[in-house]
Amino acid sequence: MKPLMNLQNKFQSYLVTSDGDINAYIEETKKVSATTRLEIYSNAYRYRLIEALSSNYPILQTYLGDELFQELALLYIASHPSTFKSIRWFGDQLESFLREQYTEFPYLAELAKIEWHMTLTFDAPDCEFINIEAVMQIPPSDWPMMRFILHPSVYLLDFQWNVIQIWQRISQNDDPCDPTRYDISIPYIFWRKDLMNQYCSLPQDEHYAMTSMINGFSFGEICEGLCQWVDEQDAPLRAASLLKGWIKSGLISEIINNGEFQ
Repeated sequence: MKPLMNLQNKFQSYLVTSDGDINAYIEETKKVSATTRLEIYSNAYRYRLIEALSSNYPILQTYLGDELFQELALLYIASHPSTFKSIRWFGDQLESFLREQYTEFPYLAELAKIEWHMTLTFDAPDCEFINIEAVMQIPPSDWPMMRFILHPSVYLLDFQWNVIQIWQRISQNDDPCDPTRYDISIPYIFWRKDLMNQYCSLPQDEHYAMTSMINGFSFGEICEGLCQWVDEQDAPLRAASLLKGWIKSGLISEIINNGEFQ
């Protein structure tokens, strides 16, 4: 291994794990020891990672307060060293970390889930939306075979706690409401339209239809599944109504009809 690369690897190992025999390569002065010099870099590295977590999870930081958030961040940094070339992605495992390590406060993981997916939604690639006119050009006989491609910014998330309301109140600079667990999980959809993040809860039948669409079900198959909630003769109308709402909201980027994209 080349001397410079060897030195860089040793320094990286020290920053990430605080281990390694890097001290011998650091010059000392009468005022500043090699250990102190290394600690300056080590602390700066960790503070930069804390800053990245703070940027990705500002609502969680506000909810916990600076002191508890820094404590959480240091624990996370110790167990999940950064592996990304871009610091933008640091913190991708915070939800699972909170779920595993903060079991007494399960709503914290869900609060982190909101913030991470809000960022993913905003950063998702852009693309064209399908419009109603394009759908109306598809022959009625072909509708049962239609399949749909969602906009890249769309995410479906389930929540067992009222974290959406907590997130909203903190975002509006209000005091957060007390965490409350639902009897059943509540599904939400997140997406981006006109450079603005959007989100809303979904009724059971729409959640089923949206999930089926993501799983590649055809329009006809979605209609069949909706018979759990409406009469068979009403299922196509309900499915068509949902499809119209999805298109108007900018959720559908493409429709596949007989193997061809619309």
